[in-house]
Amino acid sequence: MRLPDGAKSRALLIGTAAYDHLPGVPAARNNVDGMREFLLGRTGLDAANCTSLTDPRDLTAVGRAVEEAAREARDLLLVYYSGHGLVGSDGLLHLALPQTSQELLPWSGVPFAFLHRAVQSAPAQTKVIVLDSCFSGIATEVLGGEDGILGQLRVSGHFTLTSSPANSPSYAFAGRHFTAFTELLLRVFEEGVAGAGELLTLNDVYRELVRRARELDLPQPQKCGTHTADMLALAANPRRGGAPAEPVPADAVHGPAPGHPPAAAPEALVSADEVRRCAFATVKLTEGYDEDEVDVFLDRVVLALLEPERGAQRLSADDVRTVRFTPTRLREGYDVTEVDAFLDRIEAEFERRQALGATGV
Repeated sequence: MRLPDGAKSRALLIGTAAYDHLPGVPAARNNVDGMREFLLGRTGLDAANCTSLTDPRDLTAVGRAVEEAAREARDLLLVYYSGHGLVGSDGLLHLALPQTSQELLPWSGVPFAFLHRAVQSAPAQTKVIVLDSCFSGIATEVLGGEDGILGQLRVSGHFTLTSSPANSPSYAFAGRHFTAFTELLLRVFEEGVAGAGELLTLNDVYRELVRRARELDLPQPQKCGTHTADMLALAANPRRGGAPAEPVPADAVHGPAPGHPPAAAPEALVSADEVRRCAFATVKLTEGYDEDEVDVFLDRVVLALLEPERGAQRLSADDVRTVRFTPTRLREGYDVTEVDAFLDRIEAEFERRQALGATGV
């Protein structure tokens, strides 16, 4: 595992702070500056290869910047967006620009599907999209359901991280320098993740974001990508080793709901009964997973989940992360996206159990 090659990597940081028809998001400008400072200082990215695009006037300006970064990147391609996310009449996510309006959304915003397509087709080895906007979780649904994308999700090195679920806003609180999600993201990189390795992987960052978001009553971040992509490293871990996770700092931004004291142990993320009852859609003539192999593995998961949370476990998060199923195309198989998404939850549950055993909570 290694950090990105700064000379062969590209980052594009887009922030829309001022709008003609929507409320302003001043923190979006600070988000771009904060992300740039992090990338240059912690990932080894060259300054010339990190482009900031604040308040782009039209879709053409964004498209030109995305295509240039995608064309030049050979190692890491990272695209970050901060601003309003709007949902069109088709139910799909659009990223707002200064002139965007809900009435003319298809003509004035950036369809996420366009952005994803450009990033996915890039020659870069690692492709990461980070969205800090309302309803950004719709992006993961687009990746899971759009024709032509379904069979690409297990391409090594693709990862999308969003600030909130598909039906949830993201928060930008008055008086805060950053939006809530980007502040958490930068804090995770600055403070590190207890119990993680020498380098922070995308998986490490996502799990810690979820933990902190729960403590602060903020929308839960979402992700979509391959298990391989989860293990991609972005920065060194300042808190490598087995030290237990510390409480979220008191000055961290909290959600609008009153804070709740952390429970003695985090709640289970998936139960044995839920695994027993799960039913996946089936596909044919497009890539799926061998149904028998998936069913056999889930039977093992059920047995493992029935055991006590603390102590030796039948399965580990690594077992879930590295499991592979025979692909199907000319015969019926389980929907790849649905299975992968469910495996992500199961993996997170065994991560939680391992943490309980390590900390004695």
